[in-house]
Amino acid sequence: MNFEKLRFKCLISIMVIFFLLFPALLFGYEIFIYRPHLQKNFWSQEHKVSLHGDLFAYFQYPCNFPSYNDLSGEEDRWFFGFQNYIFISPRATFLAQLVTHDDGQRRTKFDWHFAFKYSLSQNLRLIFGHDSNHDSEHQSYLVNKPYFLNRNYIGFGLPFNIGSFYLEPFTWFFHHSNQRGHLDLSGNKLRQEMGLRLGYWHRQGLSLSLQVLSQTEKLFSLGQAYLADLILRVKTFDWLELSLGAGLWADLQPSRWGRKQKFFRLIWGVAIPF
Repeated sequence: MNFEKLRFKCLISIMVIFFLLFPALLFGYEIFIYRPHLQKNFWSQEHKVSLHGDLFAYFQYPCNFPSYNDLSGEEDRWFFGFQNYIFISPRATFLAQLVTHDDGQRRTKFDWHFAFKYSLSQNLRLIFGHDSNHDSEHQSYLVNKPYFLNRNYIGFGLPFNIGSFYLEPFTWFFHHSNQRGHLDLSGNKLRQEMGLRLGYWHRQGLSLSLQVLSQTEKLFSLGQAYLADLILRVKTFDWLELSLGAGLWADLQPSRWGRKQKFFRLIWGVAIPF
């Protein structure tokens, strides 16, 4: 067997084993930004790692998202971070994302998201994900025990490119997660998330990205809560993009304690692609 092919297969195997067997040590779900013209240098062809993505900074106002893992603290005011794509082959992509949060006076939390995506065909891909949130200089508690969100999952997406538009229904199933249903954390552990991504690209450098997903404790049910993010990006220079967006995280039904909560935010920011 060709040595390069063997090395590539070993790398894929290691990534799959990592996502399947190890509990998440590092809840930050992927921030969906539609980038149809992102440069792709494949590791399997060039035999070197090329990094593609962006650095970003967002100011959130108005916003009532809380700061910490137990959903306490001041309003989340700023977040900074990066997305980094490594194109392993025409079929395989690895994504690393870091987001740090700030309440305007101190850093409050940082979120990691990792994903390995493998295309089985043009309109079907496997998704292996690994998310977590960590408080900074704060300890969250749930049921009188130290708490931070962590989750591993396996799922699939059905991507379609239709002219300037992008459509992807997706779902994944948790095989390790301590995240609970409802915004007051009173539900059972989540078992599945399912949703939809919609993207639009205009040739003048404008992109619109929408992601909506539901969180459920029972497989293939409507769920206990949903998340929605809409982000508009406008390219001003080759090295700078302006961002405007909105986010919502809300209960679909009252929790066992009779609460039905909602968090919202408007975001204003910039991104530096690389």
